[in-house]
Amino acid sequence: MNTFSAPPRWNLSNLLPCGPDTEQFKNHINSLKKNLSALENTEESESLNESELNTLARLIQKVDSAESFYYCLTTEKADPSLLSSIHSNISELKSNIHLLVSNQLERIRHMSDEQFAAWSDRINHKHFIEDLVEGTEPKISAEKIITGFASETLSSLEEIYEQVRNNLKVKVEIEGEKSELSFAEASYSALSHPKPSTRNLVFTKLNRTLEKQAGIFASIYNSMVGLRLNENEVKNTDYLEGSLKLNGISKPVLDAMWNTVDDNLPELVRYLNIKAHKSGKERISWHEVMTSFQETPYEIPFSQAVEGIYEALTPIDSNQSKFIKEIIRRGWVDAEPRDTKPPGGFCAPFMPEGESRISINYDNSIDSARRLAHELGHAWHFKQMKKSPSLRFSDETFEMTTAETASIFFETAYIDYVIENTNDVSVKKTILGAKIDRSLNYLMAIRGAFWFENRFYEYRKKGPLDDKQIEELSLQCQKEAYGNGLSEYEPFIWIKYVQFYQANIPFYNYPYPLGFLLSIGLLKQAEKDNLFSRKFQSFLNETGLLPLEQLVEKHFSISLSQPEFWQQSIQNITQDIEQYSSL
Repeated sequence: MNTFSAPPRWNLSNLLPCGPDTEQFKNHINSLKKNLSALENTEESESLNESELNTLARLIQKVDSAESFYYCLTTEKADPSLLSSIHSNISELKSNIHLLVSNQLERIRHMSDEQFAAWSDRINHKHFIEDLVEGTEPKISAEKIITGFASETLSSLEEIYEQVRNNLKVKVEIEGEKSELSFAEASYSALSHPKPSTRNLVFTKLNRTLEKQAGIFASIYNSMVGLRLNENEVKNTDYLEGSLKLNGISKPVLDAMWNTVDDNLPELVRYLNIKAHKSGKERISWHEVMTSFQETPYEIPFSQAVEGIYEALTPIDSNQSKFIKEIIRRGWVDAEPRDTKPPGGFCAPFMPEGESRISINYDNSIDSARRLAHELGHAWHFKQMKKSPSLRFSDETFEMTTAETASIFFETAYIDYVIENTNDVSVKKTILGAKIDRSLNYLMAIRGAFWFENRFYEYRKKGPLDDKQIEELSLQCQKEAYGNGLSEYEPFIWIKYVQFYQANIPFYNYPYPLGFLLSIGLLKQAEKDNLFSRKFQSFLNETGLLPLEQLVEKHFSISLSQPEFWQQSIQNITQDIEQYSSL
């Protein structure tokens, strides 16, 4: 394995013809616009032939890559106004492509049976027809392309959210020195600063700053949800229905998972009580739950984390561990801490290029090592996916449930490896505690976020909610998700979680606990199934070809609508709690 004296920087120069230069990137976007204009001129007179559909599919792939490249550039020291212009141009490109595809749908709708048969006979790649036509009838049976207006407006609202958030200045005085922190800096320090007093100070100052701007964020969120509800009304669909379909699961699967979490809630709350009693308190706060693991001096340098992930995956699938070694060497990972990076991390796919890029602020903590494993899991998933051309953007076909299963599979395998190979009892307990904290984040914190989003949509049907109403709704959902087990809750999760404001992905939350519990069950299968690595690779390879629910049944003989599977996965968490309490 290569070793690193410091977290590495990524290589962006070989991804697109323009390289990482923002001005050249803007020119690249303009060239894609010209390619689209040529197709639009052809499409005005007749239906697109196979060659033109191939050109359109390649253009969609290039726009997907351009969007990923944009997200990479947001972590660099680029001109914010130029980045904003680039983002607007990409959103406009996607909107115009949606319109072009919608026009093709309209042409198909007005074809006679004979005309449709003649046109489809000339299309050898039948998946293009499948992209355009839904259902068993030879003509389009249901509209599934969001209007250009709605898509562009949602993207604009997301951009406004980002601008308002990024322009926030949190004024703090730390050890006699006054400073202004950005939203990203304050969010990181509030949860990750080594000194508890500084964490608490920054957390309080950040929330006071958000409280002053809460009305603006409430307007943005109300507008986004209102727009989606109007779109659902036009299409006569339920607001959650589209998300479940996009994620490849049915409502019974979601209900089975949540009901099983409910059944085990007292045991999960028991861990919160253990943590509270350890601190000499009756109950602990949300902020303490999110930061308690940071109080240990235990550190994992980047090179040690990479080595651990490599060793953890080798017994499961040597191809996975070899992949980790290769992409670190090839510069796919940017782990250098920078103020320009958002909290957490991301993995940006470049499907036509067969690569990915990972961004993470690596700070030598067990949590940053876990995040690194998580993003490496995403990169492995992207590498396995079939790259056949499509007339739909990746965010319209990409199942987050599958994505989070792959990423959390990697991080769980890594954490288990670290715990098993740690002899120091106090360190073992610290890491085990971090593992349980992360489990509760998936099953309690993120569940509260899902409840909030779900209920907000219901209330929004009757009209906008002001910032105080939104805050109260968020707090109530957290209390229920945590089984009233905390002393205080976080009033501004609805502002801090960028997922609520993503233009293309409503209901971003539930795929995480689903992928988490599914990955636990799959890791158990890996222990006893010699063919598991082949099955898992095929499962990831077929992402989007069948719904997740069917793929799990096909490759692993697991029925996700049955509570037994979810109970077995949660049983592993309660066993972790038992082990923690006994150490």
